[in-house]
Amino acid sequence: MGMARIGDVDLHYDIFGESGPAVLLVMGLGSRGDNWTPISRALAGRGYRAIQFDNRDVGRSSRFPGGSYDIADMAGDAVGLLDHLGIAEARLVGISMGGMIAQELAVRFPERLSRLMLIATWPGGDLARKPEGAVLSELAALARGGDRAASEARLGAFYRAITGPSFVEKNRELLDMAVAFALEGAPEEEGLMRQIQAISRFSIGDRLGDVRARTLVLHGDADPLIPFENGELIARRIPGAKLRALRGVGHLVPLEAPLETYGALLDFLS
Repeated sequence: MGMARIGDVDLHYDIFGESGPAVLLVMGLGSRGDNWTPISRALAGRGYRAIQFDNRDVGRSSRFPGGSYDIADMAGDAVGLLDHLGIAEARLVGISMGGMIAQELAVRFPERLSRLMLIATWPGGDLARKPEGAVLSELAALARGGDRAASEARLGAFYRAITGPSFVEKNRELLDMAVAFALEGAPEEEGLMRQIQAISRFSIGDRLGDVRARTLVLHGDADPLIPFENGELIARRIPGAKLRALRGVGHLVPLEAPLETYGALLDFLS
């Protein structure tokens, strides 16, 4: 593990694997980089160097009280981390908000990535298919504050709202474990709102034609938070991109479909 100073941001990161092609894994809203750890370890076992990190306002990375930033700033953080590690080119994987960061990076810094995998994400702006109001209400509730019990209840309700239709009934204990894990080192309410606001301002649909990296879009066709139509739109807009649908899977793709996610990732990277 390490800390990288990038402008006015300290980014906490971990690396799995001592050599091999670099894979930069970018996590989503309010989530720490160590959510990638099972996949990072597996990639290291296959000869890759997997790099995961905490986005700003999350985990052990810098907080920005009273400030604001955009997805473009977070893409700059990711490129700065590659610079810090002396990596000229990487394979890039982003999920949800991390997929937005990855799209921005692919457009602004095309020379820094050779392949791009986008999981459960959207292009933002007027082109994006928005979630239903009930799901947005559950998302907004996450930033209300309160004690651990209240935060746990709200996060549990949010996870239940954004997973596939049969996941909760079959995996209640797994969902409870995911909630407990997410609450450790979770962002403060203001930090979560700064990330939500950055997402709300994000719009890249008219620039996706500039992406040059080989691209795979992986999306659950039962995603309530970022509807599947967004994955279809991204795949149409990026030249040569491939779309892989996960049947019956919601937004928490690696949790709901771990074997399919790792299999698609490994096939694509290799």
